Amino acid sequence: MVGTIDTSAKVNGKGIDFLRNQGIEVIIPVLENECRFLNRRFFTFHEKKRPYIILKWAQSADGFIAPEKPLQPMKISNDISHTLSHRWRTEEAAIMVGTNTALTDNPQLTPRSWQGNSPVRLVIDRHLRIPANYHLRDSSVKTFFYNEIKDDIQGLNFFIKIDFDKNILPQICNHLFSESITSVIVEGGSVLLNSFISQNLWDETRVFTSEKILNSGIHSPVFSLPAAQTEMSGNDLLSVYYNSVK
Repeated sequence: MVGTIDTSAKVNGKGIDFLRNQGIEVIIPVLENECRFLNRRFFTFHEKKRPYIILKWAQSADGFIAPEKPLQPMKISNDISHTLSHRWRTEEAAIMVGTNTALTDNPQLTPRSWQGNSPVRLVIDRHLRIPANYHLRDSSVKTFFYNEIKDDIQGLNFFIKIDFDKNILPQICNHLFSESITSVIVEGGSVLLNSFISQNLWDETRVFTSEKILNSGIHSPVFSLPAAQTEMSGNDLLSVYYNSVK
């Protein structure tokens, strides 16, 4: 019994044909939707020629992801959600942030609260504004900096020149496909997240909603979709969405 056809170019049903040519009965499909969901990163990568894209953010109860002008990084979700986010990092091939998030939060984008491999770090830094002493420039993890100035390699820092006068997200997805990056979790900021949403270039979204009230700040992205799954993460509500229109 076979759940579903392997649609990658190298296989694409050849194994099934081989078995049948040997006189072996093959029953297919078996729980096909479940099989495709379980292997959704694989199928997205081979069929859409891009990584499986997960959007992730934490928001306050009144719908803000950060203060308007934070003096320092503000943690909205609780410690349980924070640890879960770090576990997710070990499960994906890459993690992405935009320039403002990189400059404001000086993130490491590593799974410090969970044991596992660090994802490749992806940073949009058009004018190469991120200082050399920031975590993302420390060359501790393979990191791609998408910019308009240069192609270069410095340790584990790879500077990738793209055309910012054109839509940058397809350019980045094409580069990631060429690098065999099968999945990306996008952790911000608001402009970057909204860009993926407005272009319908996402597959899954995970949103933590805390009990905190900010009253004002940077609005979180808004979905019109109902959540496919909800569960409590401590006192945070975790909502998961899947893109059925792709």
